[in-house]
Amino acid sequence: MSAEVVSKFISHVMTAMSSCSLYSAMHPLFQEFSEKALLLVKELYQDDSFSFLIFDNSLIFNNVPLTSKGMHVSSFSKTLKKKKIEKVVFRKGLEVDEFKRFIIGMASKGIVSSSPHLSVGIVEVKLKAPETDVASLVNDGISKFQGVCQEISKFKTLDMIGLDDAVLSFISTLKKESNVLRIVSPVKSYSDYTYVHAANVSVLTMFQAESFGLKGEILHDIGLAGLLHDVGKMFVSSTVLGKQTRLNEDEWADMKKHSVHGAMYLSKLPDVPPLTIIAAYEHHMKFDGSGYPEARRWGRKQHIVSQMVAIADVFDALRTERPYRRALDLQATSRLLKEGAGKEFNPVLVDSFLLSLKSVIGTF
Repeated sequence: MSAEVVSKFISHVMTAMSSCSLYSAMHPLFQEFSEKALLLVKELYQDDSFSFLIFDNSLIFNNVPLTSKGMHVSSFSKTLKKKKIEKVVFRKGLEVDEFKRFIIGMASKGIVSSSPHLSVGIVEVKLKAPETDVASLVNDGISKFQGVCQEISKFKTLDMIGLDDAVLSFISTLKKESNVLRIVSPVKSYSDYTYVHAANVSVLTMFQAESFGLKGEILHDIGLAGLLHDVGKMFVSSTVLGKQTRLNEDEWADMKKHSVHGAMYLSKLPDVPPLTIIAAYEHHMKFDGSGYPEARRWGRKQHIVSQMVAIADVFDALRTERPYRRALDLQATSRLLKEGAGKEFNPVLVDSFLLSLKSVIGTF
């Protein structure tokens, strides 16, 4: 099978998806390109089926990695990851309606479902690694996030595939290790703080979200919100960010702008979930509206995901040693969260967060 036919099939599928997103499934462009893609299906079959598999950062067709890095191949891979689809298998007998439902599902915010001749799912082997792999999974997620951060600038878009990979690493780790405090990583050096803290906030926020039964795409979006909550700090002066003593009034005013800058930056990027933008804007807003940006004036209430991110943010920050103060132990950190309940934090979320911690690590 020539790579050209595979690329053309993917190109038609992505064009049909774009037409569906921009217009509707009734639009002539959607009909045209979904039918063009379907005409190529018979050339792709190998032993009555063909498949696409996501493995690491590669898209694999019938067990052969696709070397093409074209726009449509990258977009198709990215969409599969966003939909949490690790493998899709097309079988002989594929009906027109089945195929179009698959494309519509890929183009929408809903779930992509399997059908008699089309299967979507996950590769189970990823969840069967030994317990000793927990640390490497966490480090892998942090490394992926750090790699994305090093490429971030005010004028470049985010590598969403890299960020999705990082969040998926953290989700896999949470499935393997119930004690979340064995997952969150210590800061080994001052230069690591930004990446490790963001990763810890992501893990801790998803830990609380899972305690409410949240999973799937919404859990992924919450993890991404935790990971990118401080992205606006790239707009803050490096002198202010690197200062190892307490900030003066002018420096603090500069620092407080990062939530607005972060939300504005994320809002201009494609494929960024709305929860990520909201949490970047609101994570310092405080439950009673007394934080920043100022919310009391127009009666804005902090979103519940922003409230969870805020708890995770403060919890991890207090337990991390900083140049101007020592790290606090678990008891002192818990006490400060309780003292802030009803003012800084949602009291219901504080109670549930601490109860969830106790359930996996015992009393403290």
